[in-house]
Formats: sequence, structure tokens, C-alpha cells
Amino acid sequence: MKIRSVTLGINWDQKRRKEITSDIEKFFTEANTIFTDSGFESRTQRIALPRFTVADKADAHKTLLSVEQVSTLCKDIGIRWFSVPFYAFRQKTGIINDIAVEIAEKHKNAFINYIVTENNQLDINAFYQASNFVHRVSQLSDNGFDNFRCGVSFNCKPNGAFFPFTDHSGNNGFSIALELIPLCVEVVRQNQERSLEEIRDNIIEKAAPILKNINNISERIEKATGIKYYGIDASLAPHPEHPEHSVAFLVELLGVERFGSSGTTFITSFLTNIIKSMITISKIKSTGFNGVMYSVLEDPRLGVVNNEPLALPIDSLLAFSTMCGCGIDMVPIPGDTSAAQMASIMLDIAAIATKLDKPLGVRLLPIPGKNAGQTTDFDHDFLHNTKIQQLKSHPCHDIFFNTQKSFSYTKP
Repeated sequence: MKIRSVTLGINWDQKRRKEITSDIEKFFTEANTIFTDSGFESRTQRIALPRFTVADKADAHKTLLSVEQVSTLCKDIGIRWFSVPFYAFRQKTGIINDIAVEIAEKHKNAFINYIVTENNQLDINAFYQASNFVHRVSQLSDNGFDNFRCGVSFNCKPNGAFFPFTDHSGNNGFSIALELIPLCVEVVRQNQERSLEEIRDNIIEKAAPILKNINNISERIEKATGIKYYGIDASLAPHPEHPEHSVAFLVELLGVERFGSSGTTFITSFLTNIIKSMITISKIKSTGFNGVMYSVLEDPRLGVVNNEPLALPIDSLLAFSTMCGCGIDMVPIPGDTSAAQMASIMLDIAAIATKLDKPLGVRLLPIPGKNAGQTTDFDHDFLHNTKIQQLKSHPCHDIFFNTQKSFSYTKP
């Protein structure tokens, strides 16, 4: 099994820049050595920053300076990506949008997390502003690629492992994301004639000791480096390097004739149950989503299914979000999609996340100059091109998002 990523959360201090840079280099050198010596390959190393609150020009200047320094640091020491989370709940989102767009344009190694919920509350107007941010970012390139690095998160706890839906909090510390799909595919293939309970038990029997081993190795890294270990996100997430490294392929292998058809929600719940059981049985420290991730542009089989007529509407992805682990992720949409349309999708996902008390996010990619039914044109190692989604033409009114500032659910 490969480790998908090691994410190090840091509390950036411009005055301690050299010292922190040295600490980061030492950590990744030590962590990579320990993982390699233990037989595990780490695919990427990442940096997560604490959330930024931008209320005025002074905050904006400080944020831009910090991001500039961290971006340079990452390039200098070979870290591919870092995250920049913005706390937009009941904030001056116009200022945040300007800063976030500037960062997305200037720093191609930065992921941006737009946070618009808190506890049991939704900032409805901020959803609309987040949609404006997504639209502005889509204009930074001819193919709309830059929204690959931008997400809007709901009910996500700090110190997760999956970008862009993470932010750091507390002591400097690291989290781990895994690549579990190849193991699951192998076990299902070997047990095709067995019951789902037996398949579940066999996956857990094979995976739980590996999770426990990685957890123990991570605890060793914590002791060796003095850097806090926050946990593992055991989510089933696709990787584009092989057609079978696909969550949709795994769902079909388990008995669904075509991903998205009846039975998909049940199999999603089945896989989610396996993940939760693995965590409990292996007694690992966990963080993040720990769910099933349906990422349309990143999942080889999901992209193929999406190309079929009416095969994967947004409503289906919304339904799966009640059971899965990421929400509406990496969905290409028409370039002229309105802010109200995107904000309405975000509102539905936020409702699911809040009422079911689970972390979810939205990553939509408006494709400039293209309409529903046309195909994306990306050339990137993490993405597979697929058809642009048709969205419903009657979302909530613009006036709804501009008059409803926030909403709090009551607790019965």
C-alpha cells in the first residue's frame, strides 16, 4: 500500500522563517526515511496552514506576505502543494475573494479552502460570495483548471489530510492519507462468490493490520521528530494512474451494474461501514473524512460513466453525499453557470453536512466558453477529461442569498 500524502500543519511565523523552514526539512527527511525503511512509499508531501481571517488591508497584506513566503519555501525544498484556508463565516467576503483570487493566480502550488459554516450555523450570503470566487478563479485560464485547487468546506474539522478541505489548528503536526483502493479491489476479486459480510470481513482482516502498522510508524515519527501526529484519513479515494484505482470501479465490482444506478447508495454505505470498522478494530488515531470519495475528474471510471447520457446528474451525487465522504467534488460545469446555481448546490451539501454531522465539501469547475455536454480539456497527472454536467436551471433566487445572511438549526 502506498501513502497518498503526508501533510504537515505548521503555525507560520514570518519572524521565525529560517527556523521553521529548517524544522520542516528535518521533519520530512526523518519521516520519509522512517516510512521508506518500513516498506512504505510516500507519494506527496504537503503543508497545511492555519485559517486566515481577513478583515482589512493590514490583514490582507500579512496574509499575502505569509503565502508568498510559504510558496517559496515549498518550491525550495520540493514540497508540491500547500493549503491556504480562509475563514469566511460572517466575514467581509469581498476582501477575502480579492485576496484568494490573487493567491490562486500567483501561486499555482496553493490550494484554497473557503470555510463558510461553523458549528450548527450556515453563512448563506458567504455561499454566494464563495460562488463568485469560484467563477473568478475559472477565468484565470482558458480551460478552467485552477478550481482544481479551490474548495468550499462544510463541517470539516482541522488537521485533515485531503486538500483542499483542510486547515491546521494547534501544535505543529502531521496527518496521513492512504491509497486503499488497490487492496479492496484485490480482496473483492478473490471473494466474488462470497457474501458481502464475508467480503467486508476479509477486507478488514487484510487492511486493519496495515493501518495499525502505519499508525505505529507515525507514532515513531512523532517521537523521533517531536512533531505531533494527528492521525490517518482512511478514505477510499481514487488515483488516476490506473483504471482500477477507481472508487466507481470498486462499486461496480461489488455488484452494481453501472455506477450511479440503483444500489449505488447501498454499496456506498457498505464501503463506509468498512472504513469505520477498520478504524475501530485497528485502534488507530483517525482524522479527516474517513469516507468514500466520488471525485468525478479524478476517478477514471467515474469520468467514463459521466460521459454517458444522463448517467451522473448532480442530484445523484447529492444523494450519495449522505453516505460518502467528500460531497460534490471535481465536477465540471458550464462556464456561464450563475453564482446562484453554484451557491444552491453548496447549500444542499451544507445542509447534509450539518444535519448528519459529517464533513463535506464542494469543488465545482466552471469551464470557460463551454456548455453542458462538451468535454473538458485538461492535461494534468491527477485528472481525466470528461463531459461537462448539465445543471438545473432554477436554483434559489439571487435575492435569497443577498437577504438571508445566516441560518442556525435549532436543536430539538
